[in-house]
Amino acid sequence: MNRTLGLLRTDSARRCALSALALAACTFLGSCTPALKLTPSTPIRLASYEWPGSYWIDVAWKKGWFAEAGLNVERIDVDESYFPSLERVASGELDAMGFTQFDLVRLVASGADLVGIAATDSSEGAEALVAKPEIHGLRDLKGKRLALHRGTYLEYLLTVVAEREGLNLADVTLLDRTSEASVAEFLAGTVDAVFVWEPFVSQARAGGGHALFSTADFPGLTYTVLTFRRDFVRAHPKEIAKLMEVWHRGERYVHEHPDESCAIVAQLSDSPVSTVSDLLHTVRILDLADNGRAFSYAAGFDSLHGSWRRMNDFMLERGLAAARVDSPSHLDSSFIRQLE
Repeated sequence: MNRTLGLLRTDSARRCALSALALAACTFLGSCTPALKLTPSTPIRLASYEWPGSYWIDVAWKKGWFAEAGLNVERIDVDESYFPSLERVASGELDAMGFTQFDLVRLVASGADLVGIAATDSSEGAEALVAKPEIHGLRDLKGKRLALHRGTYLEYLLTVVAEREGLNLADVTLLDRTSEASVAEFLAGTVDAVFVWEPFVSQARAGGGHALFSTADFPGLTYTVLTFRRDFVRAHPKEIAKLMEVWHRGERYVHEHPDESCAIVAQLSDSPVSTVSDLLHTVRILDLADNGRAFSYAAGFDSLHGSWRRMNDFMLERGLAAARVDSPSHLDSSFIRQLE
């Protein structure tokens, strides 16, 4: 009994000594428990720009919802570099960004392995063809000079509208200009019309032009799609599922609290609140029900699948793409369905 008691006391003393040493080590290093969490979760480099489909990012960032969901999100402002940033996603420098569907199809057709997982907004007037007062209809553009950023979704939209209205674009002089340069030439009187997006539409109108057509006349014609590289989606499905939960929370908040949301976006983008809020009148932020329609297999423009092939055809005809690509391989609605 005495031997056993002595062994127990010795063993107890050793455990106490080891515990004391461990406590001392923890005190020296800071804390033992967090040491297992020193390696942060994989950062999601999420691009944001001043467009309603990205408002949820700014709201979630400001309110700390990404961290609350256990996500390590790096918000990257790409407002002044939309087109170069598309390539940054394709190359792996950025992980995700809202692409116009046209740009998603274009990059996929050029070999980028990208996947669209959610439709975040739909234009309802943010793009418009603005012309001089004496031009009363699209057919009056015959023999006129029209400036737009060629090779982009604007030219695709123009083609769709021209076909509907019976205008042969071969009869129109199309000038390749950035939206900013297009408006500058319109105000200078060197072009007869421009096809641009906001805020350049408002600038052209303020300069005496009037809209012959806008995307409000053709709802569902162009979507913005939250897009990732396929390798990122495969490697981090749990993180993306959590990100989509934050998206859902964010889009609902913007719908329910538009004034506060616009103030947050304006602060982060250093823009007037009026500019941010005005975009909500021409671009509709999409919800779960809208995504159900967008990802449906239908033939109309309001279906991502329905419009994909037509966009691809347009690119092939104009040498903007060398290959045909199928939409089911690059549109993944599984993360949206998890939210339903």
